[in-house]
Amino acid sequence: MKMNKIILSACAALVLFSQSGLAKEIKIGMAIDDLRLERWQKDRDIFVAKAKTLGADVFVQSANGNEETQMAQIENMINRGVDVLVIIPYNGEVLSNVIAEARREGIKVLAYDRMINNADIDFYISFDNEKVGELQAQSLVDRVPQGNYFLMGGSPVDNNAKLFRAGQMKVLNPLIKDGKIKVVGDQWADGWLPENALKIMENALTANNNKIDAVVASNDATAGGAVQALSAQGLAGKVAISGQDADLAAIKRIEAGTQTMTVYKPITKLANDAAEIAVQLGKGETPKSNATLNNGKKEVPSYLLTPIQVDKNNIESTVVADGFHKKSDL
Repeated sequence: MKMNKIILSACAALVLFSQSGLAKEIKIGMAIDDLRLERWQKDRDIFVAKAKTLGADVFVQSANGNEETQMAQIENMINRGVDVLVIIPYNGEVLSNVIAEARREGIKVLAYDRMINNADIDFYISFDNEKVGELQAQSLVDRVPQGNYFLMGGSPVDNNAKLFRAGQMKVLNPLIKDGKIKVVGDQWADGWLPENALKIMENALTANNNKIDAVVASNDATAGGAVQALSAQGLAGKVAISGQDADLAAIKRIEAGTQTMTVYKPITKLANDAAEIAVQLGKGETPKSNATLNNGKKEVPSYLLTPIQVDKNNIESTVVADGFHKKSDL
């Protein structure tokens, strides 16, 4: 009888040890829109490093800007038995079915940087994206209070691109109504690709006989394409142009005077916080939220960070001070 008690005690101790000392490693599947863009390479590296320190294993795949590829990759991650899906969607409108499948398997879903609409996701982390658009437009209006404005939207299937535009129009609409600003064109660049922005800008310059005073470009990749077109007409530096992401090339353009500003999103904080949230979801914990956003299916608990305007005057105190770019690289 005494021996049975000893054996039972030993078994109980082993069970307790296996629950605490050998905690299950959290498996995270990270589905990224397009690793060809510098921006997402940084997010991936920071996220993966942080998740590893928290004892999680991360499997990363890039859809290279293709929605069918991304759906297939998410299916693959579900089949691999991940605990959490972290998704930077290429198209945030088409993932509801594959996410429903993940939920049936008990997998948690975190939408990273871009909302996934009409889907049963657990959490969303991003920046205040309407604020990004406001910063872009206000920065241009401060420099060019009246004149011909061209609107260069991002990917038409990216929910964030619509939020940036909503923020931009908050600033621009009163001036458009007053007749101070005339919108001489409005185009959206598929996949946020510079080559698409280049073609759009070339056509806009031709259509307007080069009479464009400001370009509201929604990110640095599209700004880069637009600047290329402006340069060909001898207009680089003469036309105010916004951006976003604080890409190294954009910071160099700002220093050279060919791009007016960018919006810096402290990606290190975003990626680190996202890794912590993903691990918490994997453990069945409830992450801290500071907002709730409706994605068409449900009210999604969200954590929104604050974006920062960067121009010639504060490069040192923002992207360099944060270690986002080395001074020697500039």
